[in-house]
Amino acid sequence: MSKKIAIIDLGSNSVRMLLMKMCDDGSYKMLDQVKDMVRLSEGMGDENTLKPVPIKRTMNTLNLFKKLIHVHQADQVIPIATAAVRNAANQKLFLDKVKMETGFDFRVASGEEEARYGYLGVINTMGVEDGVMIDIGGASTEVAWIEDRQLKEAVSFPFGAVVLTEKFLGREKITPDKVKKVEQYVKKYLEELDWLKPLKGYPVVGLGGTIRTLAKMNKHKIGYPLESLHNYQMRDDEVEEHYQQLTKGTIDEIRQIPGVNKDRSDIIAAGVAPLRALMKTLDTKKLMISGNGLREGVFYEQYLKEMGLPELVEEVTFHSVDNVLKNYEMNLAHCHHVKKLSLSLFDQLQEIHGMGAEERRLLAVGALLHDVGMYIDYYNHHKHGFYLALNARLNGLRNRERVMSAYIVGMHRDTGLKEDWKQYDMLVDDKDWEIVKKLSLFVSIAEKLDRSETASVQDLTCYLTETDVQVMVKTTNSPELEIATAMAFSKDFKKLFGRKLYIV
Repeated sequence: MSKKIAIIDLGSNSVRMLLMKMCDDGSYKMLDQVKDMVRLSEGMGDENTLKPVPIKRTMNTLNLFKKLIHVHQADQVIPIATAAVRNAANQKLFLDKVKMETGFDFRVASGEEEARYGYLGVINTMGVEDGVMIDIGGASTEVAWIEDRQLKEAVSFPFGAVVLTEKFLGREKITPDKVKKVEQYVKKYLEELDWLKPLKGYPVVGLGGTIRTLAKMNKHKIGYPLESLHNYQMRDDEVEEHYQQLTKGTIDEIRQIPGVNKDRSDIIAAGVAPLRALMKTLDTKKLMISGNGLREGVFYEQYLKEMGLPELVEEVTFHSVDNVLKNYEMNLAHCHHVKKLSLSLFDQLQEIHGMGAEERRLLAVGALLHDVGMYIDYYNHHKHGFYLALNARLNGLRNRERVMSAYIVGMHRDTGLKEDWKQYDMLVDDKDWEIVKKLSLFVSIAEKLDRSETASVQDLTCYLTETDVQVMVKTTNSPELEIATAMAFSKDFKKLFGRKLYIV
């Protein structure tokens, strides 16, 4: 059995919908994601009134969403409205109209709730322990303090990309004087946050389309080899360089900058100002971009509650790996047993490989995913697995780690799978290749020791001499097939570790 959920985020600049499927085994999967730039907060002015033209654009998009929900036969719809509706003097009139025409009964989130949902979307999909989160919308900006994965403080400011554009910049040529006024305006709000002052040097976690635009610009400039924006990281000097690009010239000139969405080009200058102001205030050196936000936060709140789990995923990476294994219908017992045997080899042979906790974690990910390519086809499943591991929704991994994990998966059947390594040389180097070869060999041996996929080889013990490594397997039956197939890697073992391998 499964359940389909549609989550609608009615923002000030855009309206977005996320369609998710939850299954009884605890897995979940994105079915669709759609957005439209409706600019609902456009022209609200000092009277804070939603205007007819933006309302009409919004209604057209919501009616499209209604059709998609019907096509997907969603079991539950969770519609949430944020700053534009929250601040609107004609809020009730608008929401009544929406309910009458679409049936969507929107709940209006407070600024603090909006920040909390953004936090839940981040903390359940990124390996963030401590940081300051900023979510720049059209009519509001949320800033939150994360410490030891907990939300300590959160505030919502009454400005965003659309509001700041209309208040200070307009749609004409952007000048340094105009931009300076935006910066000073934002800085006054930040200076009022007493809890922000001791957080100097904390990394900033950025949410929202404005910040994702910075990442797209940066990726285009450096020729970044991967598509994913989630967990993409930028240095402060890179942020500053792109900020300077976006805050001068005409709208047409900004629109021509590679990575800038034409629908966002007229508000992007004002949109990046709160981010820069926060980074300057904190004197931080790192920006971490989250591709997830309010919608994902709402989903995780619902999903974890229905599963009877705490509101925070305990370990982000292995939670998402487990979800991928279920999505691709893997033999979970076999995957976890190969992981157990791989890690046992790693731990007992630490003396001869010298690797540490980071490599051990990569080995665990690669071992669990080693057979994921079987979902496509048995033949060349290691190559299919490489592609899936590189592109699946694996959270909590930096892109370097994602590439290395994918190669561990791809090389467990083909130690010569190096044909595409050079295209990722921005992320990995020759030293990483040596690490991948050793880790993938542990997976290869472990997989063969569970060739029957019944855990007949329950455990193993390694004995080291100056010239040899003897692996003694603990088993309840005759393990000749497992040992024979695992010993096929003895030459590779000798080449990588300089010792002969014996399995008994």
